[in-house]
Amino acid sequence: MPTDRLDRGFSRNVGTLLLGQVLRVPITAVYFVVATRALGVESFGRLTAVGALIMIAAPFSALGSGALIVKYGATEPQTTRHWLGAGLTLSLLGSLLVGALLLLLSPVLVPVGTGMAVVGGLLVAEFVLARAADLASSVFVAREEMHVTAFCQVLVPTLRLVAAGLLVLSPAEVGLDAWVLALVLSSALSGAICLALAVRAVGRPVLGLATFRGHWREAALFSMGIGVQTAHNDADKVMLGRLDGPVGVGLYGAAYRVVDTAWLPVRAMLGAAWPRIFKHARGGPAEILPFVRAVAGPSLLYSVAAVAAMVAGAALLIPLLGESYRESVPLLRVLAVVLLLRCLHYLPADVLTGVGRQGVRTTIQLVVLAVNVLLNLWLIPQLGVWGAVWATLASEALLAMALWVALILWMREPRPDAPDQEPA
Repeated sequence: MPTDRLDRGFSRNVGTLLLGQVLRVPITAVYFVVATRALGVESFGRLTAVGALIMIAAPFSALGSGALIVKYGATEPQTTRHWLGAGLTLSLLGSLLVGALLLLLSPVLVPVGTGMAVVGGLLVAEFVLARAADLASSVFVAREEMHVTAFCQVLVPTLRLVAAGLLVLSPAEVGLDAWVLALVLSSALSGAICLALAVRAVGRPVLGLATFRGHWREAALFSMGIGVQTAHNDADKVMLGRLDGPVGVGLYGAAYRVVDTAWLPVRAMLGAAWPRIFKHARGGPAEILPFVRAVAGPSLLYSVAAVAAMVAGAALLIPLLGESYRESVPLLRVLAVVLLLRCLHYLPADVLTGVGRQGVRTTIQLVVLAVNVLLNLWLIPQLGVWGAVWATLASEALLAMALWVALILWMREPRPDAPDQEPA
């Protein structure tokens, strides 16, 4: 298959996921506006800080199951239901262990004064219920049935928005505890629907951990890689919540959420590329690199345009979110660059995973994460929210440079005719 151009199947997949993300962007944006206005800066900051902590730990509760479903579902389709069952089993067990550890450590990790009900509710929503939707979505990524993947990706925020809207319109007072309960209920419904679609497509999942036999190291590497990547994105919010307080993380989180929303179209492109990368990796640099160049062009072009739009339109945050978020405007104008830097490091990172260099990718991410944490610990006490901003920009730039260097070194390596597909 020629890879210097994107074939029609891939373009259709991108278009489908992009349509899903186009629908998801306004849904996510409206949910974001409703949350910031209904909760206020302080409660929104608590929700952001606790949510960031849980998202960092979430990959370790599932041990990279979603990535393994994509990899082996794409290359060995008959094993998909086995990997789905193993992922569900491991997620349930991991949720109990990792969730208990987070509850134990939450008094020293979350903003002071945050209730345990908030932490526990978000753990259930993200670790158990939303995880089922994620694993089901991975099944359809592997099968390149991106219309179902897009449906699942839109369903989750849609049901959360519906639940939030019902809460806001109810006569009851909107508090953080009630907001988290709405998240739990909406996540339960979306997880059940997406999982039912996956079972219909590949058959009843084979529960148990036998599928992981011989793959534990690979699973651990995937888990660590995803977890470290998430920590790289969210550790600043956790530390900001502890070191600067919920108001600071609320302002920072509002600006960062805009960047995350603008990232969704690039995520669609890379999501469609994910199973193809594993397939093209078998042909070595001659096959995978032209494909990656074809993906990189539109991704980078969009990122540059989106950065310019966020810088120019940052002041719109005030009429959208309210006067209390005025300080988020200059934060957004600087954080907008994160979108371009994120695009620059996701591309080489995904290629390294596809060619069996997950260990190299994870090592680089761990080193940069350590730098990120140290910078935040140093800068936040001195500069507050702006300390988190400068630490984020420095870490994102360092990560992009290190991953590109690793990819270039891989390209220059002598290799046999069939490259090793196991992580190094």
